[in-house]
Amino acid sequence: MEKAPFSKKVILPEISAPGPEYPNPIYQSGAQYRNPEEVAGVTRFDAQAYGCMPSRFFRDENGNPVATWHFGTDPTGAFPERGTGYSVRENGAWTPSDNRIETVRSGFPAIARLANGAQINVSHSTAFNPYRLLINRKAPGANAWTQTFLDNAPGGAGGLWPRIAVGGADGNTVHVIGITTPSAFGGPVYKGMDGHLLYWRSTDGGLTWDIKAQIIPGCDSSQYTSIEADSYTIEANGETVAIGVFSGWNNTEIYKSFDNGQNWEKIIVNDFPDALENYAGVLNDSYTFDDIGYYDPNAPDSLAVFSSDGFGALYIDAGSQVHAWFGRMYYIDNDPAAGSFYYPGMNGLVYWKESFGTDNLEIITGALDLNGDTVLNISTINEIGPYFNSLSSFPTVGADADGNIYLAYSALHELFRSNWGAPVDQFYRHIYLMKSTDNGDTWRERYDITKVPFVDEFILPYTEAVYPALPRQIGDNVELIYQQDALPGLDLWGDNHGSSENGIVYVSVPADSIPLGIRTPNRPDPSLALRLTPNPVNDLLFISAAIKTDAGARAIVFDMLGRPVSTHLFADGSGTQTLQIPVHQLLQGVYLLRVEEGNRFEVRKFVKE
Repeated sequence: MEKAPFSKKVILPEISAPGPEYPNPIYQSGAQYRNPEEVAGVTRFDAQAYGCMPSRFFRDENGNPVATWHFGTDPTGAFPERGTGYSVRENGAWTPSDNRIETVRSGFPAIARLANGAQINVSHSTAFNPYRLLINRKAPGANAWTQTFLDNAPGGAGGLWPRIAVGGADGNTVHVIGITTPSAFGGPVYKGMDGHLLYWRSTDGGLTWDIKAQIIPGCDSSQYTSIEADSYTIEANGETVAIGVFSGWNNTEIYKSFDNGQNWEKIIVNDFPDALENYAGVLNDSYTFDDIGYYDPNAPDSLAVFSSDGFGALYIDAGSQVHAWFGRMYYIDNDPAAGSFYYPGMNGLVYWKESFGTDNLEIITGALDLNGDTVLNISTINEIGPYFNSLSSFPTVGADADGNIYLAYSALHELFRSNWGAPVDQFYRHIYLMKSTDNGDTWRERYDITKVPFVDEFILPYTEAVYPALPRQIGDNVELIYQQDALPGLDLWGDNHGSSENGIVYVSVPADSIPLGIRTPNRPDPSLALRLTPNPVNDLLFISAAIKTDAGARAIVFDMLGRPVSTHLFADGSGTQTLQIPVHQLLQGVYLLRVEEGNRFEVRKFVKE
């Protein structure tokens, strides 16, 4: 079961990539690293999620790591045995079950541990019509799971793609969200929405449910006509609960409750153009630049609109402030045919917290420029293994007892690709860790864990690392699981390669091994006041920019595939500076000019006649 992805339109690699990985990773003397390739389980069902990563990893009441995953072993692809894979690490070894924990075919699980030690897992089952959400609960100290079903909304609405969080004053309140069955899978339009997000709550650890299939005020047909599968997540910290909705053609929004899910308020993270909210991209539908209502100098096209890639994560700090992360994406519909499009070459992981306010977003990291040529060396769309998200995405977040925030994400690695005779030559993705010790104000350097000693050196060149899952509580070590494959992209979603076994790999990294250098994110800065004239241009392009320091700045011309054409240096000194750039040698077409100074930049497009 999968959502219909946006059609592939065009590749536009990021104009410039963040700087190289921290060159001197710190290995604490005497630190004991695990042997590489510690596999918690295996699966052939390789689509762990279609968006926001569910909670999948925690420690049980005995302190043992517990890993769960979307389980399926059928090589034919029918997956009658599909469900929740479950494995516990005891005495340094994993004990994966050979079967799902559910009694019926199910999928897309999410799991959490209650304060009383009970474990509770939610998944959805396709064995019923309409589809149903399943609860599997294991009491403290028990070995067996007790299975029940959540009540569906009335009218055959069904329930699919759930998420779970645990909170409450005593740590035993269970919060669950999911969507009604979309019409593409036989469900009805419910309360004006084709895929309506609903909320369930239990205050006694999942034994009974006092809120069932509730509509969150504002997260309804007044804002949405549909919500895509897995484009949402939920988080809780005590009585504070937050639901994040990371839609493409709509606002990026958070619904927040201070009273354990009783009442809700809406917070807009990214305000999508009102005229284009719920844009359907149907046959002969169209919009204009005026419908967008603003000029975005970083957009790949004048009709491209910035939004989330649908892969988001939330965290609630000790002060009940909500933090959010998602992949940077642009969407466009410039074709009269049905459907709209996304840009798979977009790069950048976006960070936001409540104190920023609406539309104040930071790009804190991304796929890295590892060869130092200022761009990601991607030539065609076929070189990107499709996950239908940004080149840097799959965020997952946890925090330690001191409030330090840990972020894991997966991003394209431009130095490793499947050009060894694989069916498709594509770039691999690696998983990185980042840390903030000041509640998200600054972020430490990225730390690649898809490398020795965490991956065997012989398989490192053939390792695709995606779908990381951190626990909500981080200890002395940063532990996580991720899905490892030998080929980029997925079999189940996008049909990028044939079915194969994927490992659910466990990694443990000493928290103090994450590099200590502070990384200030590169930020678009309109105060550069970049001006180009004439435009279109035939011979000489005159540019001006407001330079703040005397450390020098540079202007780089890129073609529309993101390849650098020429670089020009400003003279040392601050204030408004000008440059003359000869362009007579360029072929006719559209180019991008980027001015960089320190960690700020600004981009403008020009046309060579």
